[in-house]
Amino acid sequence: MLKKAASSLIQRNMVPKLKLTETEQQICRLLKDYTSEYNKSRALSEPLELRITGGWVRDKLLGFNSHDLDIAVNTMSGEQLALEINDFLRRNHESCGITPHSIHKIDKNPEKSKHLETATTKLFGIDVDFVNLRSEEYTTESRIPVVAFGTPKQDALRRDATLNALFYNIQNDEIEDFTGTGLEDLNKGILRTPLPPLQTFLDDPLRVLRLIRFASRLGFVIDPDTYKAMQDPEINKAFGIKISRERVGVEMQKILQGPNPLLGLSFIQKAGLDNVIFSWHSDSAIIHYNRENTDMSKAEKAYQELGRHIELVLEKLPVLLEAFPLLQEHWKNAPVFKQNFILGVIFAPFRGIKIVWNPQKLMNKETSISESIVKDGLKLGRNDAELIAKCVESHVEYNDMILRYESLSRSDIGLEIRSFNGDWELAHLVNLALAYCFDENSLGQYQNFYQFVFDQNLQNSHALKPLIDGKTLSKQLNIKPGRWMGGVVAEMVKWQMDNPGSDEKQVLEFVQTILPNYT
Repeated sequence: MLKKAASSLIQRNMVPKLKLTETEQQICRLLKDYTSEYNKSRALSEPLELRITGGWVRDKLLGFNSHDLDIAVNTMSGEQLALEINDFLRRNHESCGITPHSIHKIDKNPEKSKHLETATTKLFGIDVDFVNLRSEEYTTESRIPVVAFGTPKQDALRRDATLNALFYNIQNDEIEDFTGTGLEDLNKGILRTPLPPLQTFLDDPLRVLRLIRFASRLGFVIDPDTYKAMQDPEINKAFGIKISRERVGVEMQKILQGPNPLLGLSFIQKAGLDNVIFSWHSDSAIIHYNRENTDMSKAEKAYQELGRHIELVLEKLPVLLEAFPLLQEHWKNAPVFKQNFILGVIFAPFRGIKIVWNPQKLMNKETSISESIVKDGLKLGRNDAELIAKCVESHVEYNDMILRYESLSRSDIGLEIRSFNGDWELAHLVNLALAYCFDENSLGQYQNFYQFVFDQNLQNSHALKPLIDGKTLSKQLNIKPGRWMGGVVAEMVKWQMDNPGSDEKQVLEFVQTILPNYT
């Protein structure tokens, strides 16, 4: 559908005209007026030119609304341009219809892909970034380039994909394609690098993930030569040397929460990048400690199995999505659920494997490797990491419960559901997907169990509270609060699960029968 949308706007050998919103027209009119005044008041060897860069042109051609306005300037810094425009507005605010807004300078931050200072301000209610055109040169040790002022073509060629290198010249009201293939590639739905792909990716391996993200978001194909370069062993090495785990995590989060995460995952798996994308840690001291002091053979074997397991999941999961409306609904409407579900399923080879996450601690210094991948490898939130790890580690026990649930007590099932702290449904679907990958006939048993949970009103077991709170219990038993209370309350909750509809008097009678075990 996206390719058709692009094709309807881009005809062969024709440069399309963009249809601007009213606000975009106001911004461009203001910038034209400022540029015209600036150029007329100065004798310049190179006149000032302003261009909208980045993904705005691409998205406009695809029919998407975009508020990502990056203005590139050819003869001054972004901060200087923003200050000049603010001065212009102070002098012309009545005719322009707006007053100057505060300017926020964003300093260089190479670890977050900010290689030049950028100035941002608000025009007609839209955040607008200003930066100068630039060229970049890289070393073999870092993805952080040496940056200098550049020409429009140099700025276009340094970008990750030709279709992301299209500019909109504000003065001329026209699209500029300095790579020569950006419009055609957008028309055909092809992602390729402006310069030779291997060197482009070695300069900055993060571009690999960005192209994969665009392919999965837009449903585009990756040019064969470009994809071949992604598979080069040197790219695999460069990921570990040049890219921060935070940047990997940002791109992976966008892929996994995007419209087609399985396509993105397929590109990663077939390129043999799963081992570096899902690295379990980035701290060299932690990695060295584990290699020297723990048995990492199971982890190494799991990484060898990871690619094959992902391939199996990619084969089975689309079929499961079609067959299981509940999973479809979550998949479409809950991006974070979708992300955690996918990670919970593909990390199955890491089940039962632990690493030392803090050698300095005496206690609780180990964690599951799946939790470490999410928290330290992908830099996602701690809650997500713990939940995904719980899903991964629970499979054998959970699957056993599914097979035997008709012979289990109500509390056996309720306590298992309770252990997921409100995320039981995610755990159920993760375990269902894993079981389905290896035995398609297991789907019926999982569906039957799911219905049983709701029939028994156990789905909210995590929210079940004891009918008598600890303070009241202590008072009624005339016993001071102490260690006994934790065990008694836990047994109260279990008893209530097995005796739904019971009242406080019945609970207290039960407590009195077990109290000698705790006091």
